[in-house]
Amino acid sequence: MNHEVVLAVLPSDESDAKSLKEIAEALGIDITRYADWIRASRNLSRVLRVLIKWGWVARARRQRTDCHKFWYNVYWKTE
Repeated sequence: MNHEVVLAVLPSDESDAKSLKEIAEALGIDITRYADWIRASRNLSRVLRVLIKWGWVARARRQRTDCHKFWYNVYWKTE
């Protein structure tokens, strides 16, 4: 997984920002098994951290308002 592939599925606007799970699904990563999801999540998180460091991607923390109110990160392209 490289940064070009991840940037291709990220939205260009904060209002359309995607969660890690939504990005993985857009990439077509098979997350049917928990171990596969953990591995994919770590790789995807690593790439997103680098993209944030380079200034190509922005991140915000949001809290779900429906059902369980947990915090999660959303990502979108800055350029």
